[in-house]
Amino acid sequence: MPKVCIHTLEPLQHGGVMAKVRVVGEMLRDTGHHPYLMYTATSQVPAGNWMAKVKYLLTHATPSETQFEDYQGIAFPYWPLPIWATYFCPWLWMNDSRYKFPIQIVVSGAAQCGLPVALTGQRYIVWISTLYEDELDGRALAGDAWAAKTGTGLSARILQYEEKLVIENATMVIANGEYIANKIVDKFPAVTGKVRTIVYPVDTDLFHPIRTDQEQNSDSYILFTGRINDPRKNVGMLFKAFARVLTELSDVRLVLTGDEPNDHLLESASEAGVLSKVDFVGRQTEQQLISLYQGAEVFVLASNQEGLGISVLEAMACGVPVVSTNCGGPDNIVVDGETGFLVDLNDDYHMARHVTRLLKDPHLREKFSNNAIRLVHESFSCKVTTKSLIRAFHDVYPEYFSL
Repeated sequence: MPKVCIHTLEPLQHGGVMAKVRVVGEMLRDTGHHPYLMYTATSQVPAGNWMAKVKYLLTHATPSETQFEDYQGIAFPYWPLPIWATYFCPWLWMNDSRYKFPIQIVVSGAAQCGLPVALTGQRYIVWISTLYEDELDGRALAGDAWAAKTGTGLSARILQYEEKLVIENATMVIANGEYIANKIVDKFPAVTGKVRTIVYPVDTDLFHPIRTDQEQNSDSYILFTGRINDPRKNVGMLFKAFARVLTELSDVRLVLTGDEPNDHLLESASEAGVLSKVDFVGRQTEQQLISLYQGAEVFVLASNQEGLGISVLEAMACGVPVVSTNCGGPDNIVVDGETGFLVDLNDDYHMARHVTRLLKDPHLREKFSNNAIRLVHESFSCKVTTKSLIRAFHDVYPEYFSL
């Protein structure tokens, strides 16, 4: 069984990167391959005094074998170095035969975690959702001081050079949507002929509209699912839009899933005057999440930057109209005026107007719902994406993959 190395970020149960890793891993297993994860253990350094950190570093100075879900992996040690050096360090072990793989793919948000394989001169595929500059700009726009600082100076130039190496040295670059594909080609014209688009798929057997035999929730609510404390999600703007909605429709609620809200988020909701009308429901099981999608009247996304917007696709698969900012990925998923509406960044006024219109017009909601379901099945289903991934691997590794 040929081994395949998936270079990625430290795996988490939730999040878009691990969701893409699972898609690749499932396809590899179905085609008779054995996927391994390779990543830097960035979150494993203990908090607390310096003695605890020194002890950790002394006992984790070399790569270690790991297991996450049903994936074997190799975790490289994380040392307290600048972020650009963290991406480089795993390359120090790349000549070790234990870490050599005949087939390699980089699966991430931005590309830098693929630096170790990019420096080896081997064939590899990179599947990314964003450019690093866009990711930092999105964070900085929402007030993230770390992102604003990291996006300037020597560190920023080194990170951009690392990104250039990974993308330009790749045998194939897969973009997670037309938006990011165009950004890649604009910034790196040398890769124009080797960029293709494969969008993260939706399992339409799981994410589907509510069936007639299912009990429907009678409470009216709009929904956002995701990392609500992440500055890029711009939930503060969503609160402002929701406050405008409440002036005309006082009975509707806003449901937010994901992390427990931090103090800043709670303060933003309070300042907007909507705290009592917002339900922070926390982490949800897959079935709970699907039920929330199925019961929602409208799905809302206020982000400053999204490489794709997986939650948008999941909502559409469940027949929920979407109102989103023009934040990148959703621009090529939401068909404005047919499956939902798109508004400018930080435009809480028009977001509120479109949400209110959909809430007041059940016939328009039904029309958008049907359009969204059809679009997802035709363009974003697992069957469509798996076929595209197999084709990509065949084109780079024809000796290992057949069509």
